[in-house]
Amino acid sequence: MDYNKYYKKTKVKSERKIERVNNIDVKESISIDKTIYILLVIALVIIPLFIKAHITEFISPKLTFLSTGMQADIFSYYKYTFLIILTIIVAVLFVYKLLFLQYNISKRKSNLFLGILAVVVTLSAIFSPYKSVALHGMFNRHEGAITFICYLTLFFVAANTKYSIKQMHGLLYCLYPFVIINMILGIAILKGKNLIDIDWIHNFILGSIPEGAQISEGAKIWATVSNPNFISGIGAVLTVLFLTWAIFDQNKVRAGINVVVAAMSMSMIFTSLSTSGFLTIIVLLPVVFILIFFNERKVKPFVVLLAFVILATSIFIPLANKDPRVWNETFGFVIKENPFVKLQAEDNSNKNNNTAQMDTVSDVNLRKGVFKKGLSDIFLPSKAYADGNSNANDTNKFEIPTLPASSSSAGSGRAYIWEKTIETAMKRPILGYGLDTFVYVFPQNDINKVTGLGTHNIIVDKPHNIYLALLMGSGIFALLAFVTLVGAVLFMGVKAVLKRHITQQENAVMFALLTASIAYLVQGMFNDFVIGATVIFWILLGVLVSILHQATSSKKTF
Repeated sequence: MDYNKYYKKTKVKSERKIERVNNIDVKESISIDKTIYILLVIALVIIPLFIKAHITEFISPKLTFLSTGMQADIFSYYKYTFLIILTIIVAVLFVYKLLFLQYNISKRKSNLFLGILAVVVTLSAIFSPYKSVALHGMFNRHEGAITFICYLTLFFVAANTKYSIKQMHGLLYCLYPFVIINMILGIAILKGKNLIDIDWIHNFILGSIPEGAQISEGAKIWATVSNPNFISGIGAVLTVLFLTWAIFDQNKVRAGINVVVAAMSMSMIFTSLSTSGFLTIIVLLPVVFILIFFNERKVKPFVVLLAFVILATSIFIPLANKDPRVWNETFGFVIKENPFVKLQAEDNSNKNNNTAQMDTVSDVNLRKGVFKKGLSDIFLPSKAYADGNSNANDTNKFEIPTLPASSSSAGSGRAYIWEKTIETAMKRPILGYGLDTFVYVFPQNDINKVTGLGTHNIIVDKPHNIYLALLMGSGIFALLAFVTLVGAVLFMGVKAVLKRHITQQENAVMFALLTASIAYLVQGMFNDFVIGATVIFWILLGVLVSILHQATSSKKTF
């Protein structure tokens, strides 16, 4: 019997069967990638936008100024919930693709740094003196270890998912609603209109709070993230993203739309009344100009820039006329004289005169001794007596120490906060205190607080710097891993630009993601991690890694 013939026939059938199975696996893998893409789109649409009141019982880990009891939050709880749910679904799909569809994770040096960061963040929560807070974060922020691990998971999955050109565009399109809604909220507040007073908005956001609970009088919804500084920072990121996309996009209609969206993103910076976003734009402009030299069409980029400047100016002038602080927090950083103050000076002159007269009367009354003799010495003493006897000998008197003069350090007090943060972080440099435990470990009773922040009556709950937040929360190894991780990605982006590894179609998206990532890292010098903005950064950074890997797959990976 000719066994060789039989063997060859069987081998051919086996190879065909394996080929069919592989084809099925590839098709199913593509289907899984599409599902993951949809989930990432949902994350980019819902998480940054969703706000709704939630009341939870918060147990303070120690007796302090933050009391245990029922605490309310509007901006972070549901974002945190959606983030966890979507991350779990995405992770399960990815693990299925990995285990059952023969997907191979690309060997990259960045995976090592990502793993180190994840491990150190986890260990920092385990060994934190405030474990519950380090795990979940504060009730009004939810920036603990779980949130950070979710960020890293979404980044890793996004980096190991393949995208078509349409899908790349779709991931950026889904940020349009965030820009439009926050622009409307910001302009409304600046014009004195509080959208939370509209019945259906009020009922949606506050409808879940218990009967009898009330929000503070005059409460306003500035944006869909919890602080104007955050909306200024993410506004700068999105301005750079859409402006760069418009500059390099070959589709004229889409480029025109993105110029408008970039101008709308810029309005988020104007209405936030925060300087951080404007500074980020100034820093990123040279980067954009450098990238323009890699564009084959030299005229179009400057046409796009001119259109953007005209649109942004047409938004800026009416806003600055309405509120001169718009100038102070943008161009006022460079040009101190505010031309828009003069326009309002005459309108407010009567009011200012009345206020000045009231202040003058108050001063005169004090000088004339309106208080009875000795009354001010009783209520405002310069000395304290242990026995309560004001006639005691001077040797028994305790002199109240002279407090430092009130002032504010550079960056609206940030310089003082950064200095004390570094001092505190160095006491636990390896694993830190746990993410989002900042409020409990910062020296709130420091006598020099008044010289840095202008008053003692401020609770410092965050460092206003993402790098110091990592240093304080998870230690120096977490900070180094984070910087090395993002540095490796940006290095490969620059390398791809110089060697022109990116196709013309992917070029515009890659440039947009690259500049947006740099913008986020720059604004992070002045702002903190916050779910509504940080999730955008990590997902888009993962997409950037995927694009770079697809373009340089034949080269040495990173």
